[in-house]
Amino acid sequence: MNFGPCLNSVNYFSFDKYVRNIVLWLFLGSFNLAFAQELIELDTLTSSAHARALRCHSAFVYVGDNLGRCFSYNPYTKALVLMNLVQPELRDVEVNQRGVLWMQTGDTGKVFLNSCNQPALFPRPNGLGVFLDGFAVKDSIVFAMGDPIDGAFSLYLSQDYGQTWKTIPGVKAEASEAGYAASGTTVQIAENRLIFVTGGLSSRIFIGKRFGKKWKSYVLPFKSGEGEGPYSLCVIDRQHMVVVGGNYQLPDRRTSVCYISSNGGRTWKESAEPPFGYRSDVIHFQGVTYACGSNGIDFSTDHGNTWVKWLSGSFLAMDISGDEKLWISTKSNLGLLVLDPVRIAVLITD
Repeated sequence: MNFGPCLNSVNYFSFDKYVRNIVLWLFLGSFNLAFAQELIELDTLTSSAHARALRCHSAFVYVGDNLGRCFSYNPYTKALVLMNLVQPELRDVEVNQRGVLWMQTGDTGKVFLNSCNQPALFPRPNGLGVFLDGFAVKDSIVFAMGDPIDGAFSLYLSQDYGQTWKTIPGVKAEASEAGYAASGTTVQIAENRLIFVTGGLSSRIFIGKRFGKKWKSYVLPFKSGEGEGPYSLCVIDRQHMVVVGGNYQLPDRRTSVCYISSNGGRTWKESAEPPFGYRSDVIHFQGVTYACGSNGIDFSTDHGNTWVKWLSGSFLAMDISGDEKLWISTKSNLGLLVLDPVRIAVLITD
């Protein structure tokens, strides 16, 4: 389904002249492989613009930036369309059959649905503000998670594509425990399980079976402290999961930045060869796990146990497009780095 140019959209930038191609030679062991690397700067007028909300769907790439702007980008026509302007900052975007859903951060966070009609705003419980950390979609189900209010996590479920919501009560938080909205990927839906991870003084994974009717939590062995813990969760299959993070204030520290589970999240161990620093997003595609952060991109071909450094740079969020390209958002000029082919990581380690 195409949710690119909507009725209320306007063309925002023409930037073909800003697109540049780079050929990067990778040297790893005895391999000498070349692949195309393209940097697309969507807003060359605003150097501080960046997107933590990033999602590829159909022929479009959707980005939500720190200025509250919702964009769709067509990689083939190079058309960038401003879909909406909803401040404050956007930290997550998802797409379902009814439209594009965006998540605001901040103490008055909301989820809204843009389907070329009036956006449906997320209701604030009892008039209170909620700091949302992420949300996930699966068919008609939408699950959103936010920081605790009165000692319980703010959890919300929609079963009609995000049009109406109900509260999931009673999932208790420990002192100074909350989620991180680094890339909107601390929240996932896997089969009929609602899953989210938390950090701070305590780091845990919460798994709600039967779409949140029965909850269990398990300890994640990250360091304890302000800014410590998981910033992204990847559910590879029913047994294998990867969490990445660390502490954004210590971008080069390699300890306590990645943990893996092979039993559905019940127990966790640290990577034998961890990523090369703090990581804000982790994804998995066709046997390869990718992690990005403020000092580069790494990949793993063994479910996150050992990681290989891939590229240096400062990156925020990632997703895979239908043509198997890896899209990564950068920290300036609303930049998107595109790597093609995405499967080069498999060739390197074969």
